[in-house]
Amino acid sequence: MQKLTDNLINTYVPQNELVFSPIGGVGQIGMNFYLYGTGGKWIIVDLGITFGNSEETPGIDIILPNPEFIKKNKKNLLGIIITHAHMDHIGAVGYLWPQLQCPVYATPFASAVLKRSLKELKIRPKFLKNISLDSNFKLGPFEIDVISTTHSIPEPNALGIKTKFGNIFHTGDWKIDPKPLVGRNFNHEKIKSFGNKGVLAIVSDSTNSNVEGHSGSEEKLRESLIKIIKKTSNRIAITSFASNLARLETFAHIANESGRVAALCGRSLWAMYKAALDTGYLKNIKPFIDEKEIMIYPKDQVLLICTGSQGEPRAALSRIANDMHQNIFLESDDTVIFSSKVIPGNERAITKVQNELKERNINVVTESDEFVHVSGHPYVEELKKMYNWIKPEIVIPVHGEYHHLKSNVEIAKQCGVKKGIILKNGLLLKIAPGEPKVLGSVPSGRLMLDGKKIIHINEEAIKNRKKMLYNGSILISIVINKSNKIVSKPVISSKGFFNDENIKNFGKSLTGNINYFIKEFKNKKIIEILLKEKIKSFSQKFFRKALDMNPIIQIHIISIYATY
Repeated sequence: MQKLTDNLINTYVPQNELVFSPIGGVGQIGMNFYLYGTGGKWIIVDLGITFGNSEETPGIDIILPNPEFIKKNKKNLLGIIITHAHMDHIGAVGYLWPQLQCPVYATPFASAVLKRSLKELKIRPKFLKNISLDSNFKLGPFEIDVISTTHSIPEPNALGIKTKFGNIFHTGDWKIDPKPLVGRNFNHEKIKSFGNKGVLAIVSDSTNSNVEGHSGSEEKLRESLIKIIKKTSNRIAITSFASNLARLETFAHIANESGRVAALCGRSLWAMYKAALDTGYLKNIKPFIDEKEIMIYPKDQVLLICTGSQGEPRAALSRIANDMHQNIFLESDDTVIFSSKVIPGNERAITKVQNELKERNINVVTESDEFVHVSGHPYVEELKKMYNWIKPEIVIPVHGEYHHLKSNVEIAKQCGVKKGIILKNGLLLKIAPGEPKVLGSVPSGRLMLDGKKIIHINEEAIKNRKKMLYNGSILISIVINKSNKIVSKPVISSKGFFNDENIKNFGKSLTGNINYFIKEFKNKKIIEILLKEKIKSFSQKFFRKALDMNPIIQIHIISIYATY
């Protein structure tokens, strides 16, 4: 474990050393963004998003990593290398590329997904560079081996990064699936071969490092889901991650096996499906139908494939659960299957959706009830195999919360790895030469997509939204004449208060004090400014004392200079 430092580094050109910095993706699952630097140059591995929630970021769906550090160093940035097409690894490219202006390297499927997202953002994909599966290419002082693994999406890749200071093995997201069903098989031989060349450090997926055994195969899951669906006679809705193409192929297969018609419900599902078709995947399955057509079929012939496995409020399943979907409805004794794991932080949102379904007597099936999900990330025994193949000197765990990172280091040490270095987002680590050392921290943190605008997470608007969420808001309108007299009683509007009596009492108290405030003012020219300050101070004290609340207070003063 490296000692942390408060030394802030705004610009840095790595010359005679090999450095690494996770800007996002450490201490969390999502928002992956990793920097490697040597020989005066930088590369980025992955540029992903995470998702907001109503408590932490009200009104914000997408959260981005902050690229400030590499933006300042972009003249030395050689490119972004994408490991695979999941949104937590690829979703920020379209939003942040205008600030970075560098080539983006991706295999065909990831390129297809990117092209669709860039088109929505009206960005021409001229900077996209296709790389072949299991290929090799050079970027300045870096030589990159692209190595096929298996995951829950076509074309997941590990990266063997060769430098004059040593080799790095960046795992990306992976598992060992002997029968992945979609895409290439796991390239054991190439991984072993890279390990035999000598590996200084492995940057390692930690998602399931605290789960014993093996993650399991998509093929076995398919068999289980067919059994579950065949014994169900009503409508079935099933949800997973939209980007889980292997699972989508499974859903299509089980629909066919069980005599059901499958419809896709959600834009992101259709986008992934079309990207798969564009690159030659999923062409051997029966085409999905549009959600607008599905409800004409008998109940026992319906399979709804829905977005919203993590309880996202705008996703299809959330709208179905609260009976607000314009095309789809479920009834008593219909079934919803959650074919996904719970990402930490989403527990409350998922529970809310499940409770809404249960209240309507809709059956809910999760991985705690039946075998309905296999993970796309390695369990303990798979991690051990990887460490024995790669034989690194150092493990740097990523893609997980702290307890995942710690467990991963412990597994690696059991396999003979000498050093484990747990970082935080934004720390800059010198890996070589010599002993690994944290040099300091670089600007990192989170940005948010607010409509079409990218803003900092600590901006006043978000503070106000959170404040309004818990404390409500008060709008006070006052009319004064040219003699600085109150024309009528203040008009008070409130949001988020349950007791109108409190607002009435506040209005009476405020009215009794306003003329008193005005009399104090000697400088008539700035009366509006002074009056606003007085009213705000009075209001804050009132609500703190009366209700132990701190609402947002807005004051409008209208001056009437004409006489009638």
